[in-house]
Amino acid sequence: MCIVKFLVWLLEKIVAFINRNAYIIVAVKGSNYCTSAARGVQLIVANAIRLATVNIVGDALLFLGKLAIAACCGLAAFGMANLQYYNDAVTYPSTYLSSAIFPIAVSVITGFVVAQMFFSVYEMAIDTTLLSFCEDCESHGGHPRHAPPILMEAIGEPIRDDDGHQGGKKSRH
Repeated sequence: MCIVKFLVWLLEKIVAFINRNAYIIVAVKGSNYCTSAARGVQLIVANAIRLATVNIVGDALLFLGKLAIAACCGLAAFGMANLQYYNDAVTYPSTYLSSAIFPIAVSVITGFVVAQMFFSVYEMAIDTTLLSFCEDCESHGGHPRHAPPILMEAIGEPIRDDDGHQGGKKSRH
């Protein structure tokens, strides 16, 4: 039964991953779901190393952002817990904190959960940008044509101009 539970869990994760990427392709290209799911899998398989590298770096940065927000919430709660309103049992008996550990822990956990919800939007934007970049590469023979220069530099691709020449800057005339 444990093996069956594991296999069902694994299948659920795979379907959720395909589903997420299929919806990205549907939004970008406007094709139907099944075609988009197949195209998403093709792009992921063809660009597995590139996607894995960017996802590892992106996930690490997002996690550090979540930790920073949780830490700031904890510091704010610690600062508030040190106010006289919470420390003076004689003047303010109804708000006296005997220990600030619980409110600080709740603040840190709440901050982390809220940050996780907000950063899921950024994670989707990163995945969308990356899949669009991979689609651009596949559509133009391995050399992206519509990617912004900062993404080209981050990926390690040479910057090309409108005519496809390497190293050129786009003209704004």
